[in-house]
Amino acid sequence: MAEEERQELAATSTDLEVGISNMPFLDHLEELRWRILKALAAIAVGAIICFALSDPIVKILTRPYEEAVLSLENNRSSDAVRAMEMLVRKWFDLPSAEADLAAEQTELPPTRRLQALKPMTYFFISLQIAFIGGLILALPAVFYQGWRFIAPGLLPREKRLMVPIISLSVFCFSVGALIAYWIVLPLGLRFFLALEPPDMTSQWAVDEYIGFVLRLIMGFGIVFEMPVLALFLAKAGVLTAARMRHIRRYAIVAIFILGAIFTPPDPVSQMLMALPLLLLYEISIWVCKVAQRK
Repeated sequence: MAEEERQELAATSTDLEVGISNMPFLDHLEELRWRILKALAAIAVGAIICFALSDPIVKILTRPYEEAVLSLENNRSSDAVRAMEMLVRKWFDLPSAEADLAAEQTELPPTRRLQALKPMTYFFISLQIAFIGGLILALPAVFYQGWRFIAPGLLPREKRLMVPIISLSVFCFSVGALIAYWIVLPLGLRFFLALEPPDMTSQWAVDEYIGFVLRLIMGFGIVFEMPVLALFLAKAGVLTAARMRHIRRYAIVAIFILGAIFTPPDPVSQMLMALPLLLLYEISIWVCKVAQRK
C-alpha cells in the first residue's frame, strides 16, 4: 500500500510539473482574473438580493438593541453586571432574583431610540447591508472559486477535501455569525447601555450601530474559519500541532490585535472576541493533531 502511494505521488508530481511548466505566467493571471470575476458576480447577485430586503434585515439587526433597552427599562436596572446576569437567567429559563410586579414596557422610550443624523443615512445603511450580506450569501461560490484556482497544484488526496472543506467553511462561518448575533451582541449591548446614567438622553446613531453589528458578525464569522484553515494546512503538510504550540505566545498577541480590529475600541468588546479566538486556537491544535494521525 505504501509503495502504491509513493508511485501515485511520483506520477502526480510529474504531471503537476508538466502542467505547470506548460502553463505560462499570463495564463495563471488570466485564470485568477476569471475566478475573481465569477466570485464578484456571485457577490453582486447576493448584494442585489440583500439590498431589496434591506428593510426586514434592518429590523433583524436592530432587534437585539430593542430587546436590550426594554430589558433594562422593565427591570429598572443600571448595573452592567446585573443586566448581563438577567440575560443569562433568561437564556437558561431561571427565575429572576427580584419579582417585577409592574407592567412590562413594550415600546422604546424616546430617549433610547436609534436616530439618523444625516440625510442619506438609510441609503448608506442599505449599501452596507447589500455589500456585507451579498458577501455572506456568496460565500459558497467564493470558496468554490478559490478552491478551483488552487486545485491544479494539489495532490489527488488534497483535491478530495474540496467538498468537506467548503462545507465546513460555510458551517463554521455561520456558527460564528450566529454566536455573534445571539450571544455576544446581546451581552455587549446590555453592558454598554447599563453603564449610561438613567437620566441621560442616549440616542445612538443608527448607521454606526448597524456598522458595528455587521463588523461584529463578519469578524466572528471570519475568525471561526480558523479550525478549517488548520485542517487544510495540516492535510497539506504545511502546519503541525507542534508548530502551533510553539508559536502560541505570538498567536495570543495576534488574537488580541484582531479583537481590536473587528470590535470597537473598548476592552469589553475586545475580550468578547478574543476569548472565543483563544478557544478556537486550541481547537485548531487538536484538529491538526487528529489530521496528522490520519
